[in-house]
Amino acid sequence: MITEPLLSNPKGGITALLFIIANEALERLASFGLSTNMIMYLTREYGMDAASGAQILFLYSAAGNFMPIIGAFLADTYVGRYPMIGFGCITSLLVRLTFYASLLSFYFSPATC
Repeated sequence: MITEPLLSNPKGGITALLFIIANEALERLASFGLSTNMIMYLTREYGMDAASGAQILFLYSAAGNFMPIIGAFLADTYVGRYPMIGFGCITSLLVRLTFYASLLSFYFSPATC
């Protein structure tokens, strides 16, 4: 019979669960909002046809959906649960902010003659 608790460290619990769920929900919301703007950007600014743009967005989405598997492996094997969640959140935020900043700089740049 097991007499000691399964998790020796009582950190986490419902607070960590709510953080993870909210983070994933907001990340999906940002991803869906980004995809519609991105297909317009690829077709108008880069001159791609809609099929090529959709294929690029599909690969982007597939990579984004596959990354949690790699993150889970790294968290379980090397890094740890909470540092990996923090790293993933900060990385995702920085990538999205960089992308949005590049789009804003494009829209606010002066028009060429």
